[in-house]
Amino acid sequence: MFSEASHDFDWIAHDFPPFMWQFSRMLFDQFDRIRIVNLASRPDRRREMEHQLSLVGLLDDPRVEFFEAIHRVDRGPFRKAGSHGAYLGHMHLLEQATAANESILILQDDCDFLVPDIESYRMPPEWDVFYGGYSASDPDNLDASDIIGAHFMGFSPASARLACRYLGQLYRSADFPPDPRASREPGFDPAIRPPIDGALVWFRRAHPEIRTVFAMLSYQRSSRTDIGEQKWFDKVPGLRGLAEAARRAKRLLAPQLAAPTGEAGTFPRHG
Repeated sequence: MFSEASHDFDWIAHDFPPFMWQFSRMLFDQFDRIRIVNLASRPDRRREMEHQLSLVGLLDDPRVEFFEAIHRVDRGPFRKAGSHGAYLGHMHLLEQATAANESILILQDDCDFLVPDIESYRMPPEWDVFYGGYSASDPDNLDASDIIGAHFMGFSPASARLACRYLGQLYRSADFPPDPRASREPGFDPAIRPPIDGALVWFRRAHPEIRTVFAMLSYQRSSRTDIGEQKWFDKVPGLRGLAEAARRAKRLLAPQLAAPTGEAGTFPRHG
């Protein structure tokens, strides 16, 4: 059994019948540490994320910390420099969780929670990897599907350790065996590594024993990208503020229409 985190949940016994609370636990109570990836150059996203934390009672939670995103100017073995930094940041957080033997929830700073759905969600008793938001190429077969989205992901202590090892080997070893399914795709380049969401799909396929739980409890808010190519109006200081205001208005009008985006708004190459 991979799930190793344990907590005292006696306090919810009064709110739920014994048969219910013994077999399901409140989502955020599953995690020993909660980390939010945020670039120092994006205080706007930090403020947005602090608001999201306040909505679910996590703003002053001692388990929550902001992690300064890793910024790389070289693309390394990836297609884009932004993907390089995102991959290293995710791997570093998993290394920290592994060293502490703790479960971890990793949030990107453009994650918006779906309230009240997230408050009523109960985690299954056995899990290893958790997706709290995603877009799937095959919604009817999530375990085998390509997945966009690493903006709301949880790992048990054991799965964090396995993922940390896998991601490290994939990153450092030039001859690391690629995902068999991805290697059959037209135009596959074994020298290019997938972005972090694609790499985690590879990881789960390499470890079919891992129990993955999917739940649609969040979406990625529309904002100026720090990974992909920016829109022309995001590069012009005078227009940048107007673009952000338009995005905020769009989120207020139709937040449910937002969806996770990969490296270029499509399913990750080779993942």
